[in-house]
Amino acid sequence: MSIPEIRNDLQIVSRPKATAEIVKYFPDEVVYEFTKHLNKLSDICSLSLVSRHFFQVIFNNDFPVWQTLLESHFPTSFQMVPLYPHQMLDVYRNLKTIDNHFRAGAYQERTLAGHQDEVACLTEKDGMLISGSGDGTIKIWDLESAQLVHNLADHQGLVYCLAVKDGMLISGSGDGTIKIWDIESGELLHSLAGHQDEIACLTVKDGMLISGAFDNTIKIWDIESGQQICTLNGHHGPVYCLTVKDGMLISGSADRTIKIWDLESTQLIRTLAGHRGSVVCLTVKDGMLISGAYDKTIKIWDLESGQLVHNLAGHQGWITCLTLKDGMVISGSKDNTIKIWDLESGKLFHSLVGHEKVVVCLTVKDGMLISGSEDRKIMIWDLENGELIRSLDGHERSVNCLTVKDGKLISGSSDRTIKIWDFTPSCKIGNG
Repeated sequence: MSIPEIRNDLQIVSRPKATAEIVKYFPDEVVYEFTKHLNKLSDICSLSLVSRHFFQVIFNNDFPVWQTLLESHFPTSFQMVPLYPHQMLDVYRNLKTIDNHFRAGAYQERTLAGHQDEVACLTEKDGMLISGSGDGTIKIWDLESAQLVHNLADHQGLVYCLAVKDGMLISGSGDGTIKIWDIESGELLHSLAGHQDEIACLTVKDGMLISGAFDNTIKIWDIESGQQICTLNGHHGPVYCLTVKDGMLISGSADRTIKIWDLESTQLIRTLAGHRGSVVCLTVKDGMLISGAYDKTIKIWDLESGQLVHNLAGHQGWITCLTLKDGMVISGSKDNTIKIWDLESGKLFHSLVGHEKVVVCLTVKDGMLISGSEDRKIMIWDLENGELIRSLDGHERSVNCLTVKDGKLISGSSDRTIKIWDFTPSCKIGNG
């Protein structure tokens, strides 16, 4: 080997050491340029091994890459967690652990018993879990300790629906009444009587409570005073679902129509006809109205014009539930399947097969879809590829409602119990 060749080889060997010396003087902004196009933790970790300097810059709460990863990897959780700059890395690590636990089936299970009939609805607010039941009661639980805080027993029929606003709990029942409670004290503030049949749905907007009932009417109430403002007539069947968007109230009914009302004037803007069965679920996104019905179809409408944009046909049973996530429409059906559609094109992405009975409820946590069914199972699916991640068994009858809070999945069942599936970092492997 010649002298020039030896010198070249020595230069090559010495380059890593020289690189390590150079990169330790890179300002944080330069390191950020290397990371801002990376969206995988494994790639970030690999980059951190370039030098001790890179490692110290990257694994620091002040480094902006953690907010980028939080927003992209955990969008649902990110919106729910109060963040401060010095917590970014810590929150990411915590949420990553929870995600891993969901996928590995690592959880602690607790059962809340006390209702004497099916648990029909759940909601959560400020660390309080609220459950409505067929026994006519509402129970308020401390989510952390799982202890019962209040038992609200004033309804004379099944509690169909719950809403929370400004420290007040609002409940709608099969007894035809709506009740407004103080969550902290459990005190009954108002009992609203006016509907002539069972309350099917509730929504809240700008100090107004809006209720739909089996008496074919919608009523608007002032929450603070409990006074009725007006009644909207027009449907010829029970009003099953309500949603509010951009000053418009949208209602779906057993009469197979959707009505759009101006919330301020309470005037009917238009009626959408096209479904051939009861409209049982509604949701709105990016100027699009999505409706699910007993005719086995989902329809996507332009909210402003009322024009039908897409008719999603593929289910073999009626639509039971709808949710949206990142431009996807997710539908559950009596045919035991879940389908994931593209909102913009109407294209079917995935058909999820696994449940053995009706899919009753859906919720989304970051990149995971969670479903509850009459087959007593809760299933966790990967939203991107549609694959089943995990099946949770524990309930003895239908899973009627689901909600997620931080790393806890909460389910209500016809077996009269609520289960808290705790996937937080303190839980132990081996329960899944």
